[in-house]
Amino acid sequence: MVQKSSFSMRIDDVFYRYGIFVTGKIQSGCIKIFDKLMVIGENEEMENLCISLSKHHPYDKTQKTSVKEAVAGDYVSICCKGLNSKFEKE
Repeated sequence: MVQKSSFSMRIDDVFYRYGIFVTGKIQSGCIKIFDKLMVIGENEEMENLCISLSKHHPYDKTQKTSVKEAVAGDYVSICCKGLNSKFEKE
């Protein structure tokens, strides 16, 4: 039996456009639209939902494509529902 590895992604940036988006490179696992996510900050954890997923071109981060699933090694932006401004990068 193959065990599915858990999703892990370090957040590089947070920005606000029609919702809260986080960007970063997926370190392990995979993510699909409507997956539940746990965002872990320095002092708290927050559960939210992936409502949109875009995969970025590896050499030009301005080029992106909407996808239904992303895997480890992909650089993505995730639109999150349920994430508040406490995780905004300073």
